[in-house]
Amino acid sequence: MSTKKIMIAAFVFIFLLAGAGGSIFLVLGNFEQLSEEGITFEKVPGYVALDGVSLPVSRNRQFSHYMFMDAKIVLKDRSDSDLVFAELPFFRDKVFRVLHKENVNREDGVPGIDIRAIKDSMFKVAIELYGDKIVDGVLVTKLILSSN
Repeated sequence: MSTKKIMIAAFVFIFLLAGAGGSIFLVLGNFEQLSEEGITFEKVPGYVALDGVSLPVSRNRQFSHYMFMDAKIVLKDRSDSDLVFAELPFFRDKVFRVLHKENVNREDGVPGIDIRAIKDSMFKVAIELYGDKIVDGVLVTKLILSSN
């Protein structure tokens, strides 16, 4: 290796080392100021997966086929996941009954499934079962058409 390459490598190493040191100095220098300002950290939201919920799809008021859906119950606090998971069979049963009573097709003339209505129905069931202090929302992650 030539002397020129060694000098360039040494310069780059020293530059990176100085940058890391300066970053650490800035973080530690502002640590007391940051702690005095009373910065609060928000809780990390979590979710509980709800996989394999069946949805009947009808056309012209006659049963056409089933769709299978995967969803997530979004929690305000990750520590509530054990409570929600323990009651998940009851939630699944109630969602199953509610979604089988409702029409899941869009009502605005566009062919397809009304995912917003499905999410709203599932959210109402989650609020009814768990309460609004635990549940933050419901996400539909997958819809699968069953083969006839």
